Amino acid sequence: LEKVRQLIADWKSEWGVESTWPKKFHEQLRRAQGDGRLVTDSFFSQCEVHVEEGRQLIWLLRSITRKGFRGAGYKVTDSYEQVFDLLTSILTELRFFEVKLDDYAPISPLSQISETCHYFTV
Repeated sequence: LEKVRQLIADWKSEWGVESTWPKKFHEQLRRAQGDGRLVTDSFFSQCEVHVEEGRQLIWLLRSITRKGFRGAGYKVTDSYEQVFDLLTSILTELRFFEVKLDDYAPISPLSQISETCHYFTV
């Protein structure tokens, strides 16, 4: 669990507390946009890599819990609580980046879904 904790610490962004993430994201996006399309594309690619690495960390935590923990009851309980805390921290950051990517760089850009018909009821 200690090795996974270190992997997660290395993975987490250096943006500080969660309340500052939107501002930092927009600052970095504006900076990338100011440097041109290639830099902006690179920024979003880095975000995508970060999301994929976060998903791999979740899979790693899942595989650890599937194997189970051994030891006295309180140690097993503590290990599961640590996994829960680590999972929560990963999911919080992962979800933030997934939402931002969906907002700014959707998998299906609007230009590619222009054939979609919208029906309204009157």
